Amino acid sequence: MSDELMNSQLVRAYDELDRRVLHALETAPRVEVPADFAARVAGRLPAQRPVSLTATHYGRNAVFLGMILTLVILIAVTLYNGRHASFGLAESVLLAQFLALTVWLSVRRHGVE
Repeated sequence: MSDELMNSQLVRAYDELDRRVLHALETAPRVEVPADFAARVAGRLPAQRPVSLTATHYGRNAVFLGMILTLVILIAVTLYNGRHASFGLAESVLLAQFLALTVWLSVRRHGVE
């Protein structure tokens, strides 16, 4: 008889636990934001964005270097093939690259985009 009594108490304990778990899961938590929260966060931000003191022109310098290198290679290939009257594929590609770099640099330099 004590086994039946223990089983019924155990079942009631599990039922009570299930009820409490369901109540905890179904109840939305209360979210409390302090009134000065936004002011504290804004106070931690820097006053203004740090400004770069020196402007770097790595891209422009790379384009100049590419233009010079392309022109030198174009002249070297043209002089090597100087005895032929035809303008080959290598010369055409190098000339197209040189012109593309020149146009891109001049458009970027004058602000026309």
